Amino acid sequence: MPIEVRMPQLFSSNDEGTIAKWLIKEGQRIYPGDVIAEIETDEASVEIEAVEGGRVAKLLVAEGTRHVKVNAPIALLEESGAGGPAPAAATTIAHAPGAEGIARVEPTRAAPQQPPGRTRLVGAHEPGGGFAPAVMPPGQAKTEFIRPDQTPVDPVAGWVVVVQGPGRGAFRPLFVGMNSVGRDPTQRVCLSFGDETISREEHAFITYDEEQRRFYVQHGGKANLIRLGKQPVLVPVELKANDLIRLGRTTLRFVPCCGPEFSWGDDIKGA
Repeated sequence: MPIEVRMPQLFSSNDEGTIAKWLIKEGQRIYPGDVIAEIETDEASVEIEAVEGGRVAKLLVAEGTRHVKVNAPIALLEESGAGGPAPAAATTIAHAPGAEGIARVEPTRAAPQQPPGRTRLVGAHEPGGGFAPAVMPPGQAKTEFIRPDQTPVDPVAGWVVVVQGPGRGAFRPLFVGMNSVGRDPTQRVCLSFGDETISREEHAFITYDEEQRRFYVQHGGKANLIRLGKQPVLVPVELKANDLIRLGRTTLRFVPCCGPEFSWGDDIKGA
């Protein structure tokens, strides 16, 4: 029996939206956490993710269709056959807090991991424009401390504090190197406070360059923009103490630990 995928209510002030782009096609198998479409409202352009898996039987609403009402069926999924487990409940889509009448079933599939020795650097310009992935060679030197129990630990380079939006008052550490920002627990900066307008993985990156002793913020190539203050971040931008970073409905304040006056390679005088 087909399972209906319905239009989510992304913001409490919107009861309709536009299917800007389908990121799946009929006959394709999808899994929990897969980004399936871009939805536009009066407030933002938002990526939505599947919460249940299955095979796409039919896309009911064409790309570009406007004024699609909340809870209207937009796609059909076939239940898994013998080749996989059947969905536990009707499939819905991750939605923003405050949405009513949409039950969210937490995905159980583990997020895919990147191959060892590779990291995605979004913002490195190719000659023809766009962005290129950067490869971090395996075994590249980095700052690392060893606890008394011989457990390695990355040194904290700074913090981001949630000053507006879900999770206000919470904070997350930043480490030396690149820090991916998203809702998934696999992200170095996990913002799992309920703001579904933040992408599950790599919505943004906050990087501490230990050699230059500088912090940078860059977008992760997602549909939703990130902003530094009021300005959109289109290329990597240097961060300064107390800068405000906005992702979706969440605003973060940047608090550095490392910088020109201190880095973990320094000797602490007077301590």
